[in-house]
Amino acid sequence: MSKTAAGAVSVGIIGAGISGLLMGIRLKQAGIDSFTIYEKADDVGGTWKHNTYPGLHCDVPSHLYSYSFSPNPNWTQPFASQREIQAYLRGCADKYDLNPHLRMGISIETAAYQQDDGVWELTTATGEVNRHNVLVGATGGLTAPNLPKISGLALFEGPSWHSGAWRHDIDLRGKRVAVIGSAASAVQVVPHVADAARELFVFQRSPNWVMPRRNKPYSEDMKAAFADPDSDALRRHRRDLYRGSLLTYRVFRRDPRAIAMLRAYALKHMQSAISDPDMIAALTPDYDPGCKRLLVSDEYYPALAKPHVSLIASGVEALTENAVLATDGRVAEVDIVIFCTGYKRGGREDGRPAVEIIGPNDLPLLHALYKRPYSYRGVAVPGFPNYFTICGINGTVAYSSLFYSAELHADYILRCIQEMQARGLKSVEARADIAQAHSDALQEELQQMSWSTGQCTNFYLDQNGRNLSFYPGSLGRLRRELSRLGLEEFTLTR
Repeated sequence: MSKTAAGAVSVGIIGAGISGLLMGIRLKQAGIDSFTIYEKADDVGGTWKHNTYPGLHCDVPSHLYSYSFSPNPNWTQPFASQREIQAYLRGCADKYDLNPHLRMGISIETAAYQQDDGVWELTTATGEVNRHNVLVGATGGLTAPNLPKISGLALFEGPSWHSGAWRHDIDLRGKRVAVIGSAASAVQVVPHVADAARELFVFQRSPNWVMPRRNKPYSEDMKAAFADPDSDALRRHRRDLYRGSLLTYRVFRRDPRAIAMLRAYALKHMQSAISDPDMIAALTPDYDPGCKRLLVSDEYYPALAKPHVSLIASGVEALTENAVLATDGRVAEVDIVIFCTGYKRGGREDGRPAVEIIGPNDLPLLHALYKRPYSYRGVAVPGFPNYFTICGINGTVAYSSLFYSAELHADYILRCIQEMQARGLKSVEARADIAQAHSDALQEELQQMSWSTGQCTNFYLDQNGRNLSFYPGSLGRLRRELSRLGLEEFTLTR
């Protein structure tokens, strides 16, 4: 249904993770009840629902990883586990009465804009069609496991899986295991596997900078102080954590002093667990911190130092029936292979988007972005009326919590929806000239930052070297830029 009452705008939200729930909460807080959140899983949480591999924790401090208007004083650790975060998000859905708006187990296959009446038609996997004036995409960008194209993959006779689809039914005890990959999921998976396996081979194509997590549990006294409404403890703690994250921002801005500090910090962390000079050399990146994602772990280096764990600083050439062949000629006979090889852009394993978004004149969003890979402030895409994204292209502040960027985007989208209702607008659409100028300015700035130095390869850059992942400025700057809704930057249709 396109309108639920005179002047009311119906909103369809795809995804019930951090961003989708947030959009629903903000609409609810604004007194707008005409919205539906569609989620293909059986519960909320997004990536924190789908990923369940052992050791999974957030690499952003817990007390920054929550909605600013709904802090959680009861985090048990400075870096929360997957279970805690998923429980927090489920609690927020309950607290803000989102359950009547949630449609779980519903996979939206296509969303097509109907030019004549200015609505989006959402078609589910079962053929059901739902109509909304406004569509908000909150599916995330990296959700489908990336299995590399390795010769002999089908020949391997033992169990193999991606960390994003963990096999909890398989016992690793006494087994010979290969972990292929050494980045964000690997530094959490490897310690768990090392505790159980008879032999573990870690294949590292390129090393990463790993910082200590220092995940000592919060004491009961600290949690009580955080929960005390008359105490300033939680606000001060969050402020201190945010200030601490500014060192990373300086690294991304290629501040030499900040880079040297982070490099020394990471090397000291490595050398506190590993004494073998050859292994230290293999684990030390030849690029500055900040070129790739910075990792955090207390257990990764101690796991690599165990006598039954072998680091193979090489890529993988092929798999056989019972072994992994390294590009340097070494052979690791194994019973199990675990891939920690990241995620595909888009939402499906074949690279297609999670939802096929089709704009006016049957133009797929994927094709539009291939020709014009930009959006307006990470929120709106020219050529796609009434379609908004949370933390879209160049919309996310890189050095701090996703929650902060998402809140600024959701508030901006809410103001667009409120203007549509107040003015009786059929559609709002970002102007291409404004969006292009905005994108060009961001790209010029991003080319001077750590990800574009050419020292390493990373998934932040597209085939043309454009960084489509991050917003280059500070959180305060993003807040100032999004504080005003300039309707002159949109094409308005009544």
